[in-house]
Amino acid sequence: MKTLVLSVLVLTLVSCDASTKEFIGSSWRITDLVKEGKSIPVANEVTLFIKSDTEFLLKLDRNSCFGTYEITGKDGIKMLDLGCTKICCDSEFSLAVVNALSKVSKINLNKDRVTLSGENVTVKFKKELKASNRIKMMQKDKKIIVKDEGSRQNGKISSNGKIQRPNESKEKVAYLPSENFIMLYKSPCKGSCEEYQLKILEDGLIYYTGESNATIKGRHRVEIPAKDAMALYTAFEQVNFNSFEDNYINERLMDLQYTKLTFRGKTIKIRGRDTAPEKLRTLLEKVEEQGKIVLEKLKNK
Repeated sequence: MKTLVLSVLVLTLVSCDASTKEFIGSSWRITDLVKEGKSIPVANEVTLFIKSDTEFLLKLDRNSCFGTYEITGKDGIKMLDLGCTKICCDSEFSLAVVNALSKVSKINLNKDRVTLSGENVTVKFKKELKASNRIKMMQKDKKIIVKDEGSRQNGKISSNGKIQRPNESKEKVAYLPSENFIMLYKSPCKGSCEEYQLKILEDGLIYYTGESNATIKGRHRVEIPAKDAMALYTAFEQVNFNSFEDNYINERLMDLQYTKLTFRGKTIKIRGRDTAPEKLRTLLEKVEEQGKIVLEKLKNK
């Protein structure tokens, strides 16, 4: 896995006269991106995690970026190196975010909102709900080893914000935080099964990705009432989702579509509903029903 080292401004979500301690372990999700006066639709989730008073992590749709930050002046932020894992393939929106951040020079923090701005760019974030839960999850980070195998080109930043380093190879540790979401994945099959994925967050934001044979393809974002999302989370907690087995597979149905249901890091694979317990089937039906609502919203856009 290659590491791209980006000379990019580091995101800091504190003013110079505020205590950084209250922000350690908090997380912020991107809500708006404007480049050269043009608003770019948020196509997928991009989240910033404040790991400590000097470290942060930026989670894209595929890769994770990590680095350090430092406050500069009243409303400025200092530019430092940002390292990103390189797993194929981040969306155009994620790449646009990284590119935009390299041009940011000011920060404006207002309670649960933060705006990062610079020459011809504005990036806005919203603080995620239940930050206390995020703090606990940040303490349970999973470590992965990534290789730094780039090459420097005269010490200059390329058009996409990347710096490549020649003849360098060293290991770095990237921290991938545990995630707090509900995810439904439907696989392809030998027939015309729709392959798609739903990622449901606690505040009602849903990220949909349609793949092969999907009625609606590509990455999209929709929103449902927060109470409906929380009702789903409550349903998962009430049935003790972690108590179920990891697989419920009917071996005689290998050519049929399978389903993956994920909640707070645990994933269950199901092929053949009759193999799953009744409580799990009921839970799956609730998530699938939400999926139908999402598809209707997308069709009506």
